[in-house]
Amino acid sequence: MVRGAKLADHRNCSAVLIVSQATTEGVAVCVRDLIEAAVSSGYRVTMACPATGNLAAWATERGAIWEPLELRRFLNLSDVSAIVRVRRLARSHSLVHLHSSKAGAVGRVALASLGRRRPSSVFTPHGWSWLVGGWLSPLYRFMERILFSVTSAVVAVSPEERSAGRTVLGTGADRIRVIPNGVDVSRFIPDGPVAARTDEPLLVSVGRLSYQRGPDVAVAALALMRTPAAQLRLVGDGQYRPSVEHQVRALGLTGRVELAGFRSDPAPDLRAADVVVIPSRYDGMALVLLEAMACGAAIVATEVAGASALDGVAIVVPPADPKALAEAADELLADAERRRSLGHAARSRVVQHYYLRRSVDDTLGLWRELGAQPSSVTPNIELSHQATR
Repeated sequence: MVRGAKLADHRNCSAVLIVSQATTEGVAVCVRDLIEAAVSSGYRVTMACPATGNLAAWATERGAIWEPLELRRFLNLSDVSAIVRVRRLARSHSLVHLHSSKAGAVGRVALASLGRRRPSSVFTPHGWSWLVGGWLSPLYRFMERILFSVTSAVVAVSPEERSAGRTVLGTGADRIRVIPNGVDVSRFIPDGPVAARTDEPLLVSVGRLSYQRGPDVAVAALALMRTPAAQLRLVGDGQYRPSVEHQVRALGLTGRVELAGFRSDPAPDLRAADVVVIPSRYDGMALVLLEAMACGAAIVATEVAGASALDGVAIVVPPADPKALAEAADELLADAERRRSLGHAARSRVVQHYYLRRSVDDTLGLWRELGAQPSSVTPNIELSHQATR
């Protein structure tokens, strides 16, 4: 069940405000695709996000209005001005959709301050805030419990994410709705351009170089592998890069680990891989997991939220366990037929259950339940298959 709110007379029922702290990679790509579908359906979308990264440009290219909003990943004094700005923007929109834990915290405080005049709202955490770990985790749990009831609906991107929410947030969390992420299965395909590589066995990991994504776990696993001369390509960038570079030197892996940096389109690297490794420490549902499946890759991933999509079509290992990751990668590299079989099954699974159109249609359906209606009489969702990542 979702909780609707009466719309003030001055609000246009097709006006939707989307707020995101993330402006690159998975979350930003999900938001980008949602914006494209929403605008094509007749919604008037305003995107509030930081100027850094790709999302501001992606939003305006797809017909949304961009509002600059300073949001930093962790607690900061600038959050106060962000709350004031979101509060002002929210008052003129029929629905507010908050993406990422930080946008969720700032946005829900802003909405709460509007009292009964606040518009309908949706919060999609894309990974619960308390999973970051460290000494702030109890504070994040407390804040999530306090703010949980502010939004009309909460969306988990995987069944595991909903279960984690229920465990911490209690019985009231039964109203969390699952809308899995989706991937453009006509763009991410097994056939297509392949990134350059050597003849040596190649592992590819795509994602931000951060604690969450576990690039250090992938490097440590490479050091433990038995496959001679296996190489690892890390596609992505982030604050962990200097640490990963130091780890590579310390483990004597120079020349075997390639830090390729951010790629606007990871599909060629996913196709080039003998095995795609996804070593996340925690997640909601990693978009790269679905992208790798759609490309027909043989996958080794960690047992975090979203891994249920891989049931029977990949090898799943415990998180933060380099030895288990190394053994699984060795196992697949030694069996080309199994790699092909798993890749085919993964592609079939994602085409049937995790395609982009289904994900955005379910989200727009939720918006309509909450009173946000497109201005066009007949929705016309045409998702671009040529969109940049």
